[in-house]
Amino acid sequence: MSSYTNEIQILHFSDMHFGKHNIGHSPDPDDAIDGYKDIATLITDDLKKLESEDGNLDSPLIVALSGDFTQIAAHNEFAQAKVFLDKLISSKLLNREVTKEEIFMIPGNHDVVFDKSSENERFQPYCSFYNEFFDGVRPYQLPHKAIGLTQIHIRNQNGNKTLVAEINCCMYVQKDTINQSKGQVSMESIQKLKNDLEGLEKDESLKEYIKIAIIHHHVVLLPSLIEPGRGIDAVQNAQALLELLSKFNFHLILHGHKHYPQIFLYDPLPLWIKNENKIPQLVISGGSCGSRELPQGKGSCNTYSLITIKWHPEACQCRVKILTRGLQRMGDLRELPPYEWKWQTINLSDKILTPYKTTPNSGIAQVKQNVLDDSLRKKEYRKLRCYFPVVEVIPSLIPEQAYEAKFWVVSHYPTEPDKELVEVIWSAGKKFSEITVQKETNETFCSSFHYWGPMLIECNMKYRDGYQAKAYIYARLPKVEA
Repeated sequence: MSSYTNEIQILHFSDMHFGKHNIGHSPDPDDAIDGYKDIATLITDDLKKLESEDGNLDSPLIVALSGDFTQIAAHNEFAQAKVFLDKLISSKLLNREVTKEEIFMIPGNHDVVFDKSSENERFQPYCSFYNEFFDGVRPYQLPHKAIGLTQIHIRNQNGNKTLVAEINCCMYVQKDTINQSKGQVSMESIQKLKNDLEGLEKDESLKEYIKIAIIHHHVVLLPSLIEPGRGIDAVQNAQALLELLSKFNFHLILHGHKHYPQIFLYDPLPLWIKNENKIPQLVISGGSCGSRELPQGKGSCNTYSLITIKWHPEACQCRVKILTRGLQRMGDLRELPPYEWKWQTINLSDKILTPYKTTPNSGIAQVKQNVLDDSLRKKEYRKLRCYFPVVEVIPSLIPEQAYEAKFWVVSHYPTEPDKELVEVIWSAGKKFSEITVQKETNETFCSSFHYWGPMLIECNMKYRDGYQAKAYIYARLPKVEA
């Protein structure tokens, strides 16, 4: 099996809303002395704290921004957004340099001039902002051809290959029209994406790439995203778009819009169609990084996420860890003064994306109704006192490693207190250090080894009455099975 793996990290920001609702200044326009930090400073200060906690500083880092940089698409608001981006690329983010080539972004509905009828007028401010920031790095975007904001970018950073689809779903956002409160990706835009992806596939093995789509509006309508009085504002033509993203095995869909951070797997399976070897897509909704206008509810706060993703093409396995940071601004009765604001981790999710084709088909087996001798199996029960080691193999998030064999002990039946398991020593040969786990610190005796090849793991079990027993489990290399 090939040792090729692919791993990157993504900083996902959304809905900064530079303007009157932005948290970077006092909500009271009469304040004589501000004392508020801008969002870029708030974030870069927090990322310095994360450097010591994250530990994964070797993989490439990209920045994804899923729209609504501004409140009313005003020139001064876009100027603040550019200051924000300039500060990100002038600072070390998680101890890494990030250039304009690693910045990916799309417009939100607040980034178009809402009350103008022509595409040229609606997109003039955003395209000016975009072209100024990417001057000399990307081709200029023309406001009267805003379909060009839907585009594909590929990056190869030390062998870690990334494909990012920036999808403009705000082409038709306009006041007093059917599209004023919803996004839309036209069939022309979807065809453009399809042609671009097929063109790349002729020259590149897209199977190897981590594939990320960035869009502003939500592509899948969940009850939590429906607001009374606003109608249904999910993306029109979402079905065709999602089918295209699934066809090309996109791993992540990043969006914003509702200021409601959440994640879910999108994995529909029409039962009259043959199941293909497709991975589910992980949809990550970024909350608002910078607006005071947040959904009601306990714990509501400004957020951004650090996403770590590792992709094993041959096993068709993808592991995604999403660390979400929340800015605690609210006290019991009111907003706290800015010197009391504090970032903290509000959620850490760890997801495995796979089509579940890593186990062979059972086929047709010979069935014998009567087991003549069950003594050896029962002897194993007695030897281990009904404690059994198990192992799960998932992609490793340690740089330069391929897989993580996570192992633990399960109890088949309750055991008498004096015969219970109290300590386990895990080992896997000379290339691995022994790991001792005690019941008082971990009731499941769970630990893991990170590795490139398969291994036989020894489980040395010690019981309260001094009895000891050994068992073995095999950690395989997953691969796609027929």
